[in-house]
Amino acid sequence: MATHSSHSIWEKRKSQFATWFISLGFACCGMTGTVTVSAATPYGTPTGYYTPTPYPTSTPTPTPAANPPTDFNRDGKPDYLLFNSSTRQTAIWYLNNNAFVSGAYGPTLPAGWMVAGVADFNRDGKPDFALFNPSTRQTAIWYLNNNVFVSAAFGPTLLPSWQLVATGDLNRDGKPDFVLYNPSTLRTAIWYLNNNAYVSGVYGPTLSSGYVLVGLADFDPDGKLDYLLFNPSTRQTAIWYLNNNVFISQAPGPTIASGYILAGAADFNRDGKPDYVLYNPTTQRTAIWYMNYNVLVSGAFGPTIAGWSLAAP
Repeated sequence: MATHSSHSIWEKRKSQFATWFISLGFACCGMTGTVTVSAATPYGTPTGYYTPTPYPTSTPTPTPAANPPTDFNRDGKPDYLLFNSSTRQTAIWYLNNNAFVSGAYGPTLPAGWMVAGVADFNRDGKPDFALFNPSTRQTAIWYLNNNVFVSAAFGPTLLPSWQLVATGDLNRDGKPDFVLYNPSTLRTAIWYLNNNAYVSGVYGPTLSSGYVLVGLADFDPDGKLDYLLFNPSTRQTAIWYLNNNVFISQAPGPTIASGYILAGAADFNRDGKPDYVLYNPTTQRTAIWYMNYNVLVSGAFGPTIAGWSLAAP
């Protein structure tokens, strides 16, 4: 795990823009070496945690996704995508809930690019890398078969001042889209795609000052992706419920414990409800917070990722 100088997810993202890169040439092989895995000890309630009221008050029936976005080995369980900033190597850690099962190396990423998201762009049932070059604003899709690079295609070039920060099917046409963010205006935008091709775009909600967009997940669950937000200064989380690109309502989530950052979301215990993925840059430990909508239910430690950084979920 690369050393982090701050516990801020925003500084983590800035570090990614500076150091997470990709190349059309790579090496790929089976995962070897030693991994450190933490026991599944329940993660304690953080200081200052309060219990918000679940939102919405209606109770749709949650259903686990057949193919979670980061399920590289297609066993129905989310996996970790790791990145080594020194070697630019990627790796997949296959998980069973919060427990490490096995690992494999992924493609090596060359200078100038970063992994900005994971989604199945060519709709072959296998997650792909969405790549972004902050200097040129060019995007690219790397098509994968599990951890193996298959082919690549360029995506649309972003407009000046915009960053690619997430991927997901916002308009529910079965095709992943790009979520863009402008740090100067705090505005988001959705670019609708057909595989790697730009189709159209619309503005999304403008974020509240101090918050960053961590990821997308269907927290309600109404079949529509929502924004997961995090304030690095207050450690407060929030969920913004969306209908496509339109803000509907919001609910506060749990406050993250001191020393941890909110790194992403996925349904780790397969109850149909997205969970939080936490990361401690000092101890390099991960944790899963199991959620019911916006409410923390319980927690468990995940693997410790020494020498690597957590790129997804």
